[in-house]
Amino acid sequence: MRATHSQACATVGLALVSRNVAGQTKKTCVVAINFISWAVGNSIGPQVFLTWDAPRYLIAFATHLGCYVLLLLTLVFLRYWYKRENARKDALIARGEAKKDEALAHSFEDLTDRENATFRYVY
Repeated sequence: MRATHSQACATVGLALVSRNVAGQTKKTCVVAINFISWAVGNSIGPQVFLTWDAPRYLIAFATHLGCYVLLLLTLVFLRYWYKRENARKDALIARGEAKKDEALAHSFEDLTDRENATFRYVY
């Protein structure tokens, strides 16, 4: 049960990043970069448990706590960014610079989330 919180944050982070990207190539690249970052973090993580720091492992504790704080700050930033982008797209539609796609005609086009004005970020 020691890693429950970190796994929950990592799962939320993965879901936010992978679900809020449109366009097949962009989505593939974003998910691959996220997975590589996760794998590098998991391979480096055990290296901070130094034998001379035993039995309290203060360096490892501080490193892991710093990583969890960074992850939480990243999630808060993503929420802010997604809300801001949704508001920007709503303003484009309200000014008439983009059309509202109520029939979802652009749903299966290979447009990125930034190209498609009707794409909405979920947070």
